[in-house]
Amino acid sequence: MAPWLGAAVISALLWGSWVALWRQASLPVLLGGVWLPLVLLGATAAKRLRVPFPARAWLRLDLWGAFLFLMAWRVLWAVASTAWAILRGQARPGVVAFPLRLRSDMGRLLLLWAITVTPGTIALLLEGDLLYVHCLRRPAGPAVPGLERLESLLKKLWD
Repeated sequence: MAPWLGAAVISALLWGSWVALWRQASLPVLLGGVWLPLVLLGATAAKRLRVPFPARAWLRLDLWGAFLFLMAWRVLWAVASTAWAILRGQARPGVVAFPLRLRSDMGRLLLLWAITVTPGTIALLLEGDLLYVHCLRRPAGPAVPGLERLESLLKKLWD
C-alpha cells in the first residue's frame, strides 16, 4: 500500500468533520478546511510523517459499510434523543469511563472521531486503555450505548 494512503484517509475524515461542524459546503468553508489535509499529505510526501494503513482494511468493504451505517444510525438517533431530552429539560450531563480493547492507533482515532461527531458526546481524554467520554445524556449503565458495537467493528478492521 502507498505510504500516503493513511494520511489521505485521516485528511478526508478531518476535512469532512470540518465541513460537518460548519454545517455547510460553501466555497469559503471548503477552502478554509483544506489546509490541514494539504499539510498532512505534504509531510507524508516529504517522508516526515508515516501513517500506516494496512491493505486488509481496504478489503473489508462489508465492515466499512457496517461502520458507516452504524455511524449514520448513531447520529440520527442522537439528534432525535438529544433534542427530545433538551425539550423536556431532562439533560443529565456526565462523564463515562470506557475501557478500550482497540490496540491500533488508526482504530482508536476512528473511534474518537465517531464519538465526537455524534451529537451529545465528546471524547475527552484517552489515558492508557481508558477513554473518558462526556455525554449530554449520561447513560444509566457504565457504558455509552452502541460504543461496544462500534469498537468491535473497528477492532475487526484494524487490530
